[in-house]
Amino acid sequence: MNSNQQIKSNIWKYYLATSLAYFGFYTPIIQLFYLAHDLTIFKIAILGVVWTIVKMILEVPSSILADKWERKRTMIISSVFTILSVITLIYATNFWFFILASIWSAAAYAFLSGTDIAFFYDTLKALKKEDEFDKRWARQQIYQQIPLFIAFVSSGFLFKYSQLLPFQLSLIFLVLSLVVTLTLNEPKYHKPIEEVSIFSHFKQSAQFIFKNPYLKSALLFTILFSLGSDISYGYGQIYLKQLALPIVLFGIAYTFKSLLVTVAANFAPSLRRRFSYRSMFGFQIIVITLLFYVMVLTKSYIIGAICFILIAIPHGLFGISKSSYMHQHIESHQRATIESMFSFFIAAVFLIIEPITGYLADIYTIKLPFLLVAITMSVYCFYYLLHGHKRI
Repeated sequence: MNSNQQIKSNIWKYYLATSLAYFGFYTPIIQLFYLAHDLTIFKIAILGVVWTIVKMILEVPSSILADKWERKRTMIISSVFTILSVITLIYATNFWFFILASIWSAAAYAFLSGTDIAFFYDTLKALKKEDEFDKRWARQQIYQQIPLFIAFVSSGFLFKYSQLLPFQLSLIFLVLSLVVTLTLNEPKYHKPIEEVSIFSHFKQSAQFIFKNPYLKSALLFTILFSLGSDISYGYGQIYLKQLALPIVLFGIAYTFKSLLVTVAANFAPSLRRRFSYRSMFGFQIIVITLLFYVMVLTKSYIIGAICFILIAIPHGLFGISKSSYMHQHIESHQRATIESMFSFFIAAVFLIIEPITGYLADIYTIKLPFLLVAITMSVYCFYYLLHGHKRI
């Protein structure tokens, strides 16, 4: 059995592993990389569709493995897939290489989704410090800021020097992150007594969500909020490019966005003590909706970039408040699976949204899909204010 000291070391090791993985020099320029290889926006959307399909296939099974197997082992598998994705992008010569890279990337996300939060939460639970989850989970984003700042600020300059250099540098740090992940110690956590099949566990988890009014409402909110948050982030580079933002400023924009996410996330625990979940969720959905309308209406790349950055505020608040809200309504042996069930349903929605977004952006501009997202979120805002908030 792991000693208390070994389990305690998980905290700083987890911080270190994630910080190393966050040297993502290619993150702010990945879509520029695609465009430089003559991919249309529709083809970029197809990569998103492939990513989503693979994620949906692996999302729940990977988290069930994490709940019934070992979370550390699942996290290691995720790291390996991420490394394979970056290597494939480095050697990409045609569209099929990009498809393969998307498959590796989706597998990496699926194996990590929900598992990392469950691992971290159960580490704190083993130390009898689970009440510190909000604060410590938010703190990780502070430690991520140094690598993010370095990677994002330099990404535009590195890309201008060599399109492959951002990927090559990221690969070095991803390997180092994997080495640290290998040293983690599996915390003891409650596992289901009965062995059930993956399908049965999936069905039970889905029934648990839809029979629980709080989780059901949280799922609907998460889908709508993610529609705005993920579309703005996923197509932000295309949006900024269409507004003619200079390439060297892309990394700067992403740096400020990342810093703002961290600030908001670290304010979330203190705001949660002063405001209810329903008030915080309401603020988040209203702010992101208003920012989308400004992004659609403006022709200035400065205003567009500022709005793109400001979306980090509701995004940062939501990341912490949603996880805290969820863990109050689920048990340990379901933690990773329920988290991934949410991701699964979000992915199902994006399976439809992604190709439509790419198709409309190619024919018109990315502003049209953004406008449709803003209108959809507006409808939900009215629903939330009139009725939906009562279920939170």
